[in-house]
Amino acid sequence: MCDKLAHTLAASGIDVLGTATKGASALQKAARYYGDRGVLLCSYAMSDMTASELYRIRPENFEMVVLLSARQRAIFDGGDMLSLDIPINRRDLISTLQMLTEPQKPVYIKPEKRSEEDKEIITKAKALLMERNGMSEPDAHRFLQKQSMNSGESLVSVAMNILNGVL
Repeated sequence: MCDKLAHTLAASGIDVLGTATKGASALQKAARYYGDRGVLLCSYAMSDMTASELYRIRPENFEMVVLLSARQRAIFDGGDMLSLDIPINRRDLISTLQMLTEPQKPVYIKPEKRSEEDKEIITKAKALLMERNGMSEPDAHRFLQKQSMNSGESLVSVAMNILNGVL
């Protein structure tokens, strides 16, 4: 079954670094690639250990997917381990492994546009910083940004604190 799965995955564009029928062999292969991310795909019970045991001692940068029969599913308590049912749905297997092996893309959340009132508060705070501290407009803006990042408050909140004499 290992070789058939490896062939199916390779044909789908997923790199298979090796196959193993024992947990210890899987760990040795994972250790050889330690530093890279990977996925250990295994059955519930191997000849030398269970999937739960393998999960506890696997390299941290390796995810794990357990293949379970209906009977095993009834007794399986895998915590946060991913599992798939046997017989294996090829599409589910491939999409699960692709999800786990694709590089994580950073999520960018576009900030909401500032209201005119918020822009005015920021402008007044920058003007006060420029007058009071002799800063240029870019320096005053950077100061507001830095205070916002350090405090975890919004730029508008920091600007209001400056106008209210808190900063």
